[in-house]
Amino acid sequence: QAFRRLYYDLDPDAQAKAIEAAMSQALAVARPVLTAHCEVAQRLGERLGLSDEIRRNLGQIYERWDGKGLPRGLSGEDVLPAVRLITLAQDVIALSDAVGIEAMAEIVANRGDGPYEAGLARLVSANAAVLMEGIGATVDRETILALEPDPPVMLDEAACEEAFLAIADMIDMRMPFTQGHSRMVADLAEGAGARAGLPAPDLRALRWSGFIHDIGELVVPVATWMRNGPLSVRERDAAQLHAYYGERALTSFGRDGDAMAGMVLRHHERLDGSGYHRKVGGSDLSPAARILAAAEAFQTSREERPHRKALSSEAAAAQLRAAVREGCICPEAAEAVLSFAGQPSRRALPRALAGMTPREIEVLRLIAAGFTAKEAARKLDISPKTADHHIESVYSKVGVTTRAAAALYAVEHGLVRPGETRA
Repeated sequence: QAFRRLYYDLDPDAQAKAIEAAMSQALAVARPVLTAHCEVAQRLGERLGLSDEIRRNLGQIYERWDGKGLPRGLSGEDVLPAVRLITLAQDVIALSDAVGIEAMAEIVANRGDGPYEAGLARLVSANAAVLMEGIGATVDRETILALEPDPPVMLDEAACEEAFLAIADMIDMRMPFTQGHSRMVADLAEGAGARAGLPAPDLRALRWSGFIHDIGELVVPVATWMRNGPLSVRERDAAQLHAYYGERALTSFGRDGDAMAGMVLRHHERLDGSGYHRKVGGSDLSPAARILAAAEAFQTSREERPHRKALSSEAAAAQLRAAVREGCICPEAAEAVLSFAGQPSRRALPRALAGMTPREIEVLRLIAAGFTAKEAARKLDISPKTADHHIESVYSKVGVTTRAAAALYAVEHGLVRPGETRA
């Protein structure tokens, strides 16, 4: 089925020959690929702090009971118990989709002491209907957290940073021309956000969003991204939905992931509504979202793709500024990105958001969300008098005299975070 998708544009005879040739070479191609897959998985597992036992399992994930697996051809008890279960479970799901549960049970039973341990094969075959109950149900955040052994383990700031970096590298390693892409986007976005005077929480969200902005690409077949010609309508639609899939993945983080989810969802949107996938305009794009979009566009244009050559930094800067002139990219975001990237500035960087300091932006966010001055002070660990001073300064810089008008300014400029409520 995968080869049919790959060779969909060939006539039937040519497609059949191409598939036959590909199948004959599959083992030789698969061995180094799967060896690399196991090694990379083990390395990422180490970076994420996974146990030695889990990392050993990751190194065997394609091995089989009968010794016909990859990459080392382990057999019998040398294949770890978890691997025996996982490989069987993968096949059970695939076979059920292809031929139904009853036929799957018969196939699994006939493969006992072949690719599957005989006892496990009998167990699955005899209980196939029960085991497949609810297999298509949604697995949400609560379901996963309920499986966490007590006490639950929470990552601190440094561990979160390493986790997002590991995810970034995993995403980028799927294709040779994207390696390092997410790291560069994160660096550009965070640096540009600092130049634009955004608060520290926004800078962290920008950096982490930059690391994982392409996580939704994992849903799209690699062959789509590797195509060196025009995409079909179906392929284009699937590719453009990667921002949506990324946002859905991040909602599993709960409220802590809202800021990142919002930026990942919008990293291909444009001020004039010409982006994707929601085709929203500038009123829906926060300052941080505009910066991430500019950083992603600039960095991507400096990288080679199957359908085009990479641009020099100077040519990429010219292309980004052309997008600004066309009304697609925010001029302030573009200049912040280009300035951080070392490109000569064509215009003075504007004072961020009416010249407010990062702390004043944080105060504005809180009062727009309904916090009193005392509550905002407690949340930001400052004195009530200092909070009052910040509020007076915000009103003066924004040109308002009431909380309601200040809140409207915050909404208009994308400063109100979803789900922000009073403590």
